Amino acid sequence: MTHKHLPHAERVVNVFKDNLSQSGREHVGNKHFDELTLMIESAISTAVLEEVEHAADRIHDVVKSIRKNAEHL
Repeated sequence: MTHKHLPHAERVVNVFKDNLSQSGREHVGNKHFDELTLMIESAISTAVLEEVEHAADRIHDVVKSIRKNAEHL
């Protein structure tokens, strides 16, 4: 997996960290924040991939329709 969504995931986690108290940040720890970052990055990547697949399906349907219409000309 590429890490093109990693900067956005890091920003989300940093905003979350900013909303926690110092003791909350210390309790959670960097290891868990890193895991959260990877989970968010994965969720973003999955959502983007699903949308690209839906777009490809729609394009495929349009191409089939155009081809079908062209055969009747």
